[in-house]
Amino acid sequence: MEEDDDDDVYDEDDDFVEDEAREYGRENVGPVASPYLMPYVYKRRFLDSQYGVRKDFAMYMIGDSPIEVDTSGDITIKDRVFKGSKGLWELLTRKKVNTEFIAKENLKSCKKILTMNNAHLTQYQPDGNINITRGKKFREIIAPLFEKAKGRGVESALRRKWIKY
Repeated sequence: MEEDDDDDVYDEDDDFVEDEAREYGRENVGPVASPYLMPYVYKRRFLDSQYGVRKDFAMYMIGDSPIEVDTSGDITIKDRVFKGSKGLWELLTRKKVNTEFIAKENLKSCKKILTMNNAHLTQYQPDGNINITRGKKFREIIAPLFEKAKGRGVESALRRKWIKY
């Protein structure tokens, strides 16, 4: 179980994004996605790279798959397009999610994205256990989305082959 020390800590500096980066973001990923993706340039601690978007070199990834974002903020993953709403971006990028923006459709899309890319599983492996943290996002968003899979960790541990000495 990993620890999220800075999960609930807000720093005024977290909102800082240079004007040039903000403008570049608006032009390339649109006004909806720009405020959510541009902080990755500065590696802010409020970003959720565990269950959501992370930046690997010049690519944005979720789980085991790269994502593409168009100028309207829509997300393409494995040839599937998801409507990039403020609520979905909140779920995919923030450790501390502002639930004011979240609609039921956002939660469904988030679950579909996490499942498609194994983003909620350890090491993004299809047969992995759910990646459990002590963070607020896990408790309030991830765990309820995957309620029926809670026992999966125990079941997969029992299926493992043990080394004989």
